[in-house]
Amino acid sequence: MPVIPIDIDPIAGGSSPSADAKLGSVPANSSRIIMFRWGGLTTRNDPPWTDTFSSGFVQEKGNPSVAIFGLVNWDTAFSTRALFIRQVELLAGHILQSYSSSTKIILRTGQYYCCTYDKDPKWKRKFSRLRNQYFNQYLTDIFQAKLGADYSISVWDVSQIAERRPYGAREEMALACPPNHVRAELIDIENLVLINHLCN
Repeated sequence: MPVIPIDIDPIAGGSSPSADAKLGSVPANSSRIIMFRWGGLTTRNDPPWTDTFSSGFVQEKGNPSVAIFGLVNWDTAFSTRALFIRQVELLAGHILQSYSSSTKIILRTGQYYCCTYDKDPKWKRKFSRLRNQYFNQYLTDIFQAKLGADYSISVWDVSQIAERRPYGAREEMALACPPNHVRAELIDIENLVLINHLCN
């Protein structure tokens, strides 16, 4: 199930929760955000991520103008390469069946990971820099190959914000968190990049 929809008014400013999740009933001069939280395309989702599509949510609520898929972080941590490949193919099929070609697809890559191993003994995440890069590239390639002819697809490559910095700067940005992904202030920069893309 989605979290409570939020209506944003870019003219007057501010945001407010909405009791109505229908995309066709958005107030004038507002944008409605409906978010689903997935733990990647892994088997750790309860209910499974596929329920978002099989529930008929899009048919009931309306076709979105923009659909953003943020993947890879959980997938590299807890999935296998073979399972990820199958699940990405399945996701592409669901998108083709559920969204009209007017929906703009934004693909958010996994975050940057660098310079150490996961030090949290509880979770045993399978992170590595090259593994993250592989999952990011595979996801991007499949979306372009399977969906590129039908949809406008943009890649919100958050990993490159850190990847393109000198090594010392990259190391400093990653090492503050036990699972070793980027720090909160870099996530703010990632979100500014997205907002700029949506608004310009």
